[in-house]
Amino acid sequence: MKLLLALGLAALSAQCATVLELRDDWQIQSSAKIQKTGEIISGIDFHTAGWYRASVPTTILAALVENKVYPDPYFGLNMKSVPGFKEGRWLVMPKDSPFRSSWWYRKEFTITPELRGKHLTLHLDGINYQANVWLNGKRIADDKTCIGAFRRFEFSVDQVVKSGELNVLAVEIIAPGQGEDKQYRSKQIEATTGWDDHNPEPPDLNMGIWRKVYLSASGPVSLRDPYVSSKLELPGLDAAHLTVSVEVDNHENKAVEGELAGEIEAIRFSEPVRLGPLEKKVVTFSADRFAQLNLRQPRLWWPAGLGKPELYSAALMFRTAGQVSDSLSLHFGIRDATTRLNEEGWREYWVNGRRVLVRGGAWMTSDMMLRLTPQRYEALIRYAKEGGLNMLRSEGFSIRETDEFYDLCDRYGVMVTQQIFGRSIPDEKLAIACVRDMMLRIRNHPSLVHFLGHDETFPTETLDKAYRSMLAELIPDRSYQPHSGAFNVSDRFQTGGTRTGTRELWTYASPAHYYLKKEDGAWGFAQSGGIGGVIAPYESMRRMMSKEDLWPPFTPAWSFHTVIQGGNYFAEMVKALEARYGKPAGIEEFCLRGQAMNYESARGMYEAYGRNKYSSTGITTWKYDAAWPASPTWQYIDWYLMAGGAYYGAKQACEPLHVQYSYDDRSVWVVNNESAERKALKVTARVLDLNAAERFSKSAIVDVAPDGKTSALSVSWPDDISKTFFVLLKLEDSNGKLISDNRYWLSTVPDIPGKPHEGIGERIFQANQKSIADFTSLQQLKPAQVKALARFEPQGIETVGHIELSNAGDGIAFMVHSGVRKGDGGDEVTPAYWSDNYVLLMPRETRTLTVRLNTSDLAGKKPVLDTGWWNKSL
Repeated sequence: MKLLLALGLAALSAQCATVLELRDDWQIQSSAKIQKTGEIISGIDFHTAGWYRASVPTTILAALVENKVYPDPYFGLNMKSVPGFKEGRWLVMPKDSPFRSSWWYRKEFTITPELRGKHLTLHLDGINYQANVWLNGKRIADDKTCIGAFRRFEFSVDQVVKSGELNVLAVEIIAPGQGEDKQYRSKQIEATTGWDDHNPEPPDLNMGIWRKVYLSASGPVSLRDPYVSSKLELPGLDAAHLTVSVEVDNHENKAVEGELAGEIEAIRFSEPVRLGPLEKKVVTFSADRFAQLNLRQPRLWWPAGLGKPELYSAALMFRTAGQVSDSLSLHFGIRDATTRLNEEGWREYWVNGRRVLVRGGAWMTSDMMLRLTPQRYEALIRYAKEGGLNMLRSEGFSIRETDEFYDLCDRYGVMVTQQIFGRSIPDEKLAIACVRDMMLRIRNHPSLVHFLGHDETFPTETLDKAYRSMLAELIPDRSYQPHSGAFNVSDRFQTGGTRTGTRELWTYASPAHYYLKKEDGAWGFAQSGGIGGVIAPYESMRRMMSKEDLWPPFTPAWSFHTVIQGGNYFAEMVKALEARYGKPAGIEEFCLRGQAMNYESARGMYEAYGRNKYSSTGITTWKYDAAWPASPTWQYIDWYLMAGGAYYGAKQACEPLHVQYSYDDRSVWVVNNESAERKALKVTARVLDLNAAERFSKSAIVDVAPDGKTSALSVSWPDDISKTFFVLLKLEDSNGKLISDNRYWLSTVPDIPGKPHEGIGERIFQANQKSIADFTSLQQLKPAQVKALARFEPQGIETVGHIELSNAGDGIAFMVHSGVRKGDGGDEVTPAYWSDNYVLLMPRETRTLTVRLNTSDLAGKKPVLDTGWWNKSL
C-alpha cells in the first residue's frame, strides 16, 4: 500500500490501463454475398476480396456511404435512391432490402505485449441489433444473448485468443426490423433506434456496430461499474458524505485475496477483499465506516449560470499477490439534485437547495447515421451552455446517450433528463436489461438529474415497476416519472407533473402565445412546448439541396428535408411568415424573414417562462438539434452546426440578468437568474417609429431579489405611430455599466391566439390565430449602411474575431447577421460561437461583437467576415 500512496492511484491507473482498441482496418460484407460460416470467416485463411473497408464504430449504411457505394444520403433526394428506403415511419424492413440479410464485420489483430499473460475480455459497447460473434474459428456469443442496441456486452476470450499470432474477429450483425410486416399500433417494437417523425428512417435501421470494440486485460480480478454517490448537507452546503462502490469480478477457478484501494484526490481508503472462485460482488466504502469520506466545504457541481460545475477525480485499484490486477478512474460531482411536485401538481427542480427555472431543449441524437463525433458533441453542448440553456432532455426513441455526451454536460454544467424508452416493447426482459445497463453506465454523471419513463405514454405496469426497482437499487438519488407529459394538463398528477406541447405549437407559435394562453403557455412544466417550425439559415439550405430545389416551397427535395409528414405540415408556419413579414420573393428572403420570426418567437417563449417563474417551472422546448440537414423542422442548432435566429432569440432571453418586455400588458421586467440580490438598477425604455424617431421614453430605478423578478415600468405609444415600431430596453448598474440590451419590433396589430382546433385530423396542427402582428412595413425601412471591421487573432486552439459593426445610414439596420467564411467565397465556418447575432443597429450606432472559431475548421484558409442585413443599401 505504501507504493500506492506514494505514486497515487490515478497515476497508477493510467499506467496500468491495458486496453487494445479495435478501431481501424475492419472489413464488411453482406452475408448474401458470402456462402461461408462464421467459423470459416473468422479463420486466418479466409480471403476478403470485394469486401469494403471500414473503421468502427460505424453503421452499415455509413460505411457504404464512406466507400462511395451510395451518394451522400443527406443531400437532396439521394436518400430515396438507397435500396431499402421506405417513406414515412416504418418498423419492418422490406423483404428485398439489402440490409435484411445479415452483414459481417471482420477484423484481424495481434495482442500487444502489455496484454499478454492476462485475463482478456472482448467488449462490444453497442451493436444493433443482434450479433453472432466469432473469434479464431470459435463462436463466443450468439444472437439469442447478444441482442439490444442499448447494452454493453463483454466476453471472456482467454481460451480463444492467440498470443503472438494473428487473431481474427468476425461479428455477424442482424438488423432490427425482421418481424412481420403489418400495421403496429406503436412507434417502437424493439430495443433499437427509431426516429419518430423527426427525419426519414435510415434504410439500414442503423444496423451495425455503433459503439467501440476493444479488448481489456486484467489480472485475476477486474473492476466494473464504479459509483460515487454523495449526500450533501442542506442548507449549509458545508459538508458532504460520500459512498463509493464497485463490482469486483474474480476470473479464476480458485479463491483470490487482495486489497481494494481508492483515491479521491488527496483522500485515500482501502480494505481487504476475499473472492471465492469465479465470484462477483459489489464492494462499498461508506462514510460511516471511512471517516475520510466525510468532506468539509466540498466543491459543488452547479448548473450553468448558478455557479461552477465542479468535478472530482477518483481512482480505484485491486492489488493481489504484490501486483496490480485492475484499475479504473472516473469523474463525479457533488450536488443535491431533486425534483418535486408543487401545490399545483407541476414538477419543480432544485439543485443544492436552490429552486431552478428550467429553460432548455429536447436533445436529438446528433446524427441520423450514428456518426457520433466528439466535435459534434462539443459544439452542440457548448452552444447550449453559451445560449443560457440549462437542461437537455435526451429523447427516448433513439440512442441512450454516450459517455461523451454526459462528460460534456458535466463539464459545461448542463442538466440532463434521460428518457428511458419511446414506447413499451413486447420483449420486456430485454427492455429491462437495456435500462439496467444504461443506469449503471451513466449514474456517476452529476448532470443527470431526472428520468422520464416513456414518450407521451405510460410504460406497462411490469416495466414501470422494474424501472422504479432498478432506480432504488442502482441510483436512488435520481427522480423518475413514468410519462413524459400529458396533453390534457389535468392529467399531470398521473403522468408526473409535466405536460407535452399542444399540437398547434408544433407548427407555429407567436411570441405572445406564451403570455396570453395558460394551459399551453408559460405555466407549469412543458417537456415539449415550442415555437413550431424553425427555418434553417440560407447558408444551410443551399448546402442540403440543389439550387433548383430551393424555391418555391415546397419542392420535393425541400419537403423531404422537413419531417416525415412533408413540407405541408408546416404550412401554418409559412402562412404566419407571409402574414407577418410579407410574401418573400425568393429563398434568401424567405430564410431571413424566417430568422426574424423564429427570433421573436423563441425570445418571447423563454422570456414568458422567466417572468412567470415559479408559476411556470420550466420548459425543454421541442426541440434543440436535428439529426440530419433539415429546414424547416424543430431545431435551434441545425445539422451543419449553424445557429439561427431562434437560438439567438433564446440566448437573449436567457441572460443571467435580463430586462424584458411583456406581450400581454406592455410591462417591462427585470428577471434575475443569479443567486445575488441586485440593487439600484436603472431600466430605460424607448419607443421608436419606423423612421427611428423617438415617440416614448421612460426610466426607473429598481432592485431585484436573488432569483427574483421585478416589474419596472410600462411602455406606451401614441395612436399615430407607424404600424411597425421598435421598443428598446436597456438595463444598467448603478455605475452606468450596461448589463442587458434588448430590442423588439412590435406592431399596432396585436398577436391574439385563437381557440385550438378540437377532434382529430390535420386541423389540430393549425395555430388558428385570431390576429397576427403585421410587420410588412419593414419593407419600407430606410436603407441602412452597415460597415463591418474584423480583427482575428489566435488564442490557443481557437481563432477569435473582434467585430465592429457601425451603421452610417439613416435607417435602422434590421437583423444584421454575420458569419465567417473559409477564405473569399468559401463556406461559412461552423460551429461559430458569437456573443450575439441578428442584431438591430440604430442610425449612427456602433456595436462590438466577438466570435470564437476552432482554428482547425478554417482548414488553413484566411477568415473572411460576411455581414448582411434586412434593409441593405444597394
